[in-house]
Amino acid sequence: MFTGLSGRPAGLSAPPHQHQSGSRSPGGYNSTTYSQSYATSSASPSTASGSLHDLPSSERALSASGISPTHISSSGLNAQKRAYRQRRKDPSCDACRERKVKCDATETSPCSECSSRSHKCQFTKETNRRMSSIKQVQDLQSQLAEAKHQINHLQSMLQGGGLMGVDHRAMDVPMLKLPEITPNLERRQGPPAMLNFDHVRKNIRIYGRGIFKAPPPYRQTTHQQSFTSPPPNMPPRDAVDHLIRQYLDSIHRSYPIIHWPSFQHEVDKAYAPGGCNGMPQSWVALFFAVLACGTLATMDALSNSLRPEAEGASYMDTSARILSPWTEELSIEHAKASLLISIFLTEMNMKSAGWVWLGSAVCIAQDLGLNHETGPWPVVEGELRRRVWWAIYAWDRILSLDVGRPLLIDDEECDVAFPSPVDDRHIQPQGIIRTPSSYAPHTGLAAIIPVVRFVSHLKRTLKATSISPHTLQTYDDYFHGILSSLPDNYHTVVDTYLDPALLPSVLTLQVTRFHLYRHNLSARSRPAERVDALRRCTSVAQETAKYISRTLQIPPVKVEHSEYSDALGTSWHTRVLSTTSNMLCAHLWRCILILCLRADYHAALICLRLSSAIGELRKLNVACGRNIAFFLDRLTERIHGGNGSHHHLEQDEEMLAYVSGDMQGNFESSWVWAGSEIGLKLNHGPSVSVGDNTNIRENGEAFEGAHLSLRPATILTEKETREWGGWERIERMIGQLMEEQRTRIAQPPPYYHRPPYNPGKRVQLAPDAAATVVSTPASATGPTSSSRISIANII
Repeated sequence: MFTGLSGRPAGLSAPPHQHQSGSRSPGGYNSTTYSQSYATSSASPSTASGSLHDLPSSERALSASGISPTHISSSGLNAQKRAYRQRRKDPSCDACRERKVKCDATETSPCSECSSRSHKCQFTKETNRRMSSIKQVQDLQSQLAEAKHQINHLQSMLQGGGLMGVDHRAMDVPMLKLPEITPNLERRQGPPAMLNFDHVRKNIRIYGRGIFKAPPPYRQTTHQQSFTSPPPNMPPRDAVDHLIRQYLDSIHRSYPIIHWPSFQHEVDKAYAPGGCNGMPQSWVALFFAVLACGTLATMDALSNSLRPEAEGASYMDTSARILSPWTEELSIEHAKASLLISIFLTEMNMKSAGWVWLGSAVCIAQDLGLNHETGPWPVVEGELRRRVWWAIYAWDRILSLDVGRPLLIDDEECDVAFPSPVDDRHIQPQGIIRTPSSYAPHTGLAAIIPVVRFVSHLKRTLKATSISPHTLQTYDDYFHGILSSLPDNYHTVVDTYLDPALLPSVLTLQVTRFHLYRHNLSARSRPAERVDALRRCTSVAQETAKYISRTLQIPPVKVEHSEYSDALGTSWHTRVLSTTSNMLCAHLWRCILILCLRADYHAALICLRLSSAIGELRKLNVACGRNIAFFLDRLTERIHGGNGSHHHLEQDEEMLAYVSGDMQGNFESSWVWAGSEIGLKLNHGPSVSVGDNTNIRENGEAFEGAHLSLRPATILTEKETREWGGWERIERMIGQLMEEQRTRIAQPPPYYHRPPYNPGKRVQLAPDAAATVVSTPASATGPTSSSRISIANII
């Protein structure tokens, strides 16, 4: 038979191991070749007892020359055994190999040497073959899982009517690889230190001026510009102390971008003789931004001339005017102030303006190099750089989901370590003070970061037409891992008291889950997927109601000391108002809609109690209440018309469009606008009433006393604010639906099921035979409380 140059029969391909990039042994041979040859040698019978003619021609030649083939075979076998033992030997990590110490790393945990030195335990040397093979196996397993997913998807499409409905966009979604929940982020390996190079650096700074600047960590800090014109008038000190305290109890919990002891010291300097004349403009801008955000947590007028929102808008306008766009020498205070202005505008329901200022904060932070772990910095400055970056990162993810915009920060351009989850008073210039084991750490930002880190993956997943069950299960496992990494009071199975101030950070994960699950509510999804989406969203809403009910319990007597301990004795209502946000209001709105559609009125009333407590503190919350009242009107019509069963509502396109909420405000997720007029045709077409235009002209200024534009279209008019009836009307409507549900369950069945007709067997029915009761949906159960339904007696 003809053989090619390789010695194999013609027409046969090379062995599989020659096409793979398997790890190699020290001698340069492929490890797969070693294992295959070892198995072949050990399994074949010995040729020592056979005749010379039974040997291959090459071995007969060796035997004729006086060299025993058995000697060659045994020596080769011993060499293969030695190579096999070397290949199976556990390698050492890079650090242990360089230090020549024993490495005790496993496949799932780093070695003790790297853990004690806070180094990344990695295996990148050429001789580390075992870890390389493990990585290959993991990659193959991931590819196999993805292939199975695509096969199942194609099979389901074939069963549903052929390949015409194949979701090509879902198949084009890249394989889901979620980030590590607690990653061991390590600083990138930099170039070698250039010693005795100061004169070169000096020349580059001098003669590179006007062409480029040194990288952020190596820029010479210049003196921040002070006021050349009269500085802005400082508010009264008592009002400032009140607003600063409110800021500390609200925004600072989730976004601790200010070192509080240092900030208090600078405020004292600003109110010393001389005022702001000696203070940098960037710090004054930050100061007024803090005051503006402090007004978000109050319903009381701070002065006799301005309402709270006008007072905050005035402070925000002062901060924005001080932040000149012509500034070339940026500082971290510019990034902080821009972030706080974005938060303030977003909480005032001016989301487009908030998005623009967020872009400014991201660009300033990247210009300062906050997105890279550099240094070494002083302890306080280094910790603040991490906190500011992760606060901007978290706000970018949250706002992107809220307004349906692209992410501004690329995960590939971020290698910053997580901030320390301790209060500011423990961060001192000499180092971070170790807290006692019983101390409850500041978990606001620390609890949000693991959630927002997978938002970029979530955004890519949401681009698919529908999300497969396999992908949803992968996310569910990841969500469970996140909860496991958080403190016990964040878990859904816990029934103990929950501080209302923790709700924003606790519910961040529920918000992202809701965004994922509701994606399959789209009209482009199959009916079974839409039903499953309703079920999953209902589960999130019920867990949200459970978190809220835990905040209504009696708090424990003993409370660990923290910066916020003096606020723990306040009422539930005050605690809720101090930490409320637009994100919380929108999430409660989505939960109430889905719970009412699914007839879980008890959980809906619990969520309603929190929305009612927030009241008019957030303009978005008022708009949400108006939308809920409209939805309940339509739902009541369906129920009274006989179309209120789960089966009918799950197939009612109009009700599904209403319950989808702000999905219809995103181009990629909406479906109701298909076939609608766009552009100039829409503007020149029949006018659509958006409210009382006279009211808009009379109240044209969104906030009195502030240099802001006319009332945005997203803010309700005075007439629209009054006409929906308030939260009491919603409470009565849900209570009425609950009573009607209880009555329907208690009523006898409208008809009897007739027994199946069987001509071969006569069935004699007794006159008092029991009737078969018509089955009731399992989810259509209500509480057995008194006839009067209200939020107070439901909880």
